[in-house]
Amino acid sequence: MPLLSQDRFRLLVENSIEVIWLTDLELQLAYISPAVTGTLGYEADSLAGRCLLDLLAPTSREFAAARLLSHITDRETPKRPLPRLLELKMSHASGRTVHAEVSINLVRGSDGTPIGFQGAIRDVSDRTRIDERMWRNERDYREMVERTNSFILRWSPDGIITFANAYTCEFFGFLPEELVGRHLVGTIVPESGSTGQNLRMLINEIGNNPEAFPSAEHENCRWDGSRAWISWANAPAYNNKGQLIEILSVGHDVSERRQREQQLAYLTVNDPMTGLYNRAYYDTELDRISRGRRFPVSVVIASLDNLQQVNDLEGREAGDLLLMKTTRLLREAFRPEDLVARTGGDGFAIILPGLDEQQTAACLVRFRNQLVSASQNEPEVFLCLGAGTAHTASELQRAQREAAASMAAEKQLRKKQREP
Repeated sequence: MPLLSQDRFRLLVENSIEVIWLTDLELQLAYISPAVTGTLGYEADSLAGRCLLDLLAPTSREFAAARLLSHITDRETPKRPLPRLLELKMSHASGRTVHAEVSINLVRGSDGTPIGFQGAIRDVSDRTRIDERMWRNERDYREMVERTNSFILRWSPDGIITFANAYTCEFFGFLPEELVGRHLVGTIVPESGSTGQNLRMLINEIGNNPEAFPSAEHENCRWDGSRAWISWANAPAYNNKGQLIEILSVGHDVSERRQREQQLAYLTVNDPMTGLYNRAYYDTELDRISRGRRFPVSVVIASLDNLQQVNDLEGREAGDLLLMKTTRLLREAFRPEDLVARTGGDGFAIILPGLDEQQTAACLVRFRNQLVSASQNEPEVFLCLGAGTAHTASELQRAQREAAASMAAEKQLRKKQREP
């Protein structure tokens, strides 16, 4: 008895989970397997003699008929194979639509003449729903990425931009095609930051080892050359071989925060009116000097003798102008390494590293002459000055007291000179 007899073939067909069908050239069903009941809800016997196209949803009938006809009229070549698997919508007996894969084969007689069609129907509704859900999720994700007010970049380990969302392009002033394919550095990342940070080196390091840089905050540059501080979160993407293929970077503009931090840092050590160092920084610097070895160090204490008078007679604006002129003269008179601070309303202090008593005295003589020259134009600047010199750390406090006492004595002398 043959291993695969006709009875065994029939047994395989009738127990297949796929719907096996056979039609003539007019697409009239000569046979359809019992699996049609589970797939389309019809009894197999009820479909005998019906047209196969009647089982299709209206939107698929014309398409399927054209494809079936092509098997008769067209000649298959290696470069142009005929479609043998179609995705069609079929009508369930209950009225609902079933997404199916339908295989097609042309049946020929013993003389090679086409006599009909045969094939199989497989319900792929679950797979179609999953595909549609994945497509919707991908579409929703892409829309979310494009609409979010965050910078989203994908870039290769060698720094080449592979994707930039719409918000990134709009913020930096580029079209998508002007960013994709270009290197980060020189496009939206400058070679170096205003703080001196080597940004090309930073991008190289992130590209080589993104896991070491889960976050990075640095300056970025727009199309017009302006700069913005961006806080980036970086995540590596690997292929199935564990090779790094991309870095995903999500960023937020933190320029305002950085500006506030810089302003706060500035006000922590600088006087807001004059821009000179403030009293707190002056005291901190003296403490630092006391722990060092660079001596001698001279301290100059100064007081603007006519500030109160100008404020009372001419108003605060005139007083502010006097303060600004005094600030300019102090900055011009002393060396870059000298520290000039405003210690109070009309008080100033200068630290002169490396200058002894004689050098400090000569420096103050020059400065007094500059004050006389500058006071030929309004507003006049009357500064009372005193100096003290420390040759060791233990003498710093004494030098300050001497400078303050000398300044106070000069101020008292000027007061007596003004009295009638």
